[in-house]
Amino acid sequence: MKFSEQWLRTWVNPQVSREELVARLSMVGLEVDAVTPVAGEFSGVVVGEVLSTEQHPDADKLRVCQVSNASETFQVVCGAPNVRPGLKIPFAMIGAQLPGDFKIKKAKLRGVESNGMLCSETELQVGADDSGLMELADDAPVGSDFRAYLGLDDASIEIGLTPNRGDCLSIAGLAREVGAIYGAAVAPFEIAPVAASHDEVRPVEVLAPNACPRYLGRVIRNVDLSRPTPLWMVERLRRSDIRSIDAVVDVTNYVMLELGQPLHAFDLAEINGGIRVRMAEEQEKLVLLDGHEVSLRADTLVIADHQRALAIAGVMGGEHSGVSASTQDLFLESAFFDTIALAGKARSYGLHTDASHRYERGVDSRLARRAMERATALLLDIVGGSAGPVIEAVSEADLPSVSPILLRQDRIEQMLGLSMAGEQVVSLLSALGLGVVEQGDGCWEVSVPSHRFDISLEVDLIEELGR
Repeated sequence: MKFSEQWLRTWVNPQVSREELVARLSMVGLEVDAVTPVAGEFSGVVVGEVLSTEQHPDADKLRVCQVSNASETFQVVCGAPNVRPGLKIPFAMIGAQLPGDFKIKKAKLRGVESNGMLCSETELQVGADDSGLMELADDAPVGSDFRAYLGLDDASIEIGLTPNRGDCLSIAGLAREVGAIYGAAVAPFEIAPVAASHDEVRPVEVLAPNACPRYLGRVIRNVDLSRPTPLWMVERLRRSDIRSIDAVVDVTNYVMLELGQPLHAFDLAEINGGIRVRMAEEQEKLVLLDGHEVSLRADTLVIADHQRALAIAGVMGGEHSGVSASTQDLFLESAFFDTIALAGKARSYGLHTDASHRYERGVDSRLARRAMERATALLLDIVGGSAGPVIEAVSEADLPSVSPILLRQDRIEQMLGLSMAGEQVVSLLSALGLGVVEQGDGCWEVSVPSHRFDISLEVDLIEELGR
């Protein structure tokens, strides 16, 4: 998993250097594979605003632009196809140093003086789009330092997790770990329920409750997919190695990274009737979002409507499941799929997705509603619309549960070869979200939260203390 160090530090911010943080993560079993800058080395670049443009007198593809840095106006010759009045862009002023040891100097382009350079993502190594200028938000503060504006003095940290630590495939999970490592406070993150403003629902029928013990859905009407994803979200996704697609898909990916819950947004118009969560019929055909047609097996869980399969559950949607520029209404899905039911399914179809990676390692069985509310709030803020009530189908008997575990002081000392004070035992386990109740005589009863599906025995608790 890749994540932005700055993003993690908005959740928990121990007063240690990047090097120290990376070393400690590896020491507790979250091995850091790579640490890379999120942008190239450059200086002298500010947020600029294009005030006006006119055709270059000697070149069809060049425009002569007047560009403001809030205190002065500069003439800059630019050949980007998207340059236009009112656009805010990264503006490399005279004397700026760009990646590749490239220094900006006053120049003449086809006989017209140019005082600086308007930049694309690739020229500053802040993305892969070289089709035109990097477009900044309308409220970007003109004249401010571009590095500071986007928080580019950041690093993308990649960790290699063992299969049992799916709880750390999110910023929330990593923050919990870092908080426990350093005894640092994790910022409270309240997610308020979004009140329904209309009463439309689609019926949900779960025919395979052992494979899908919990399924939530919500209709969101009148969204506007022409609205762009906010740059702060695009940047957090980019630094986590996820490409921005459109505002709806970006929100579902963002919440997955933030909380650890995969989500899917269906085009409501493509759903015939309601949702049926069922096992596939043998050799049932499904064309996936990537255009590849698969013949499904009967052991594969699918999300279907009343006429056809729409998606391989927890893996990938079908061609009729995704949103498009013409989408007006959404059906937002948030579900818990059983780890065993999904294990190996993606690979058996030649697939591997961020969702399948998480479901195969385990997703918190009680996270779906929280993620649904978070995604709903973000969607309403970014693409507008109105949310209906959340409909939930749940089979409590099929949800995972762990009985409280008895933890003994003498077993800790026997297995770790060291003495650990009772206060330290309680402090360390509580910081990881476990409930600890003293039973007397050097014993504790420990309740395991739903996000720690890898803990079921006393030795698991002792391993946590040893880490």
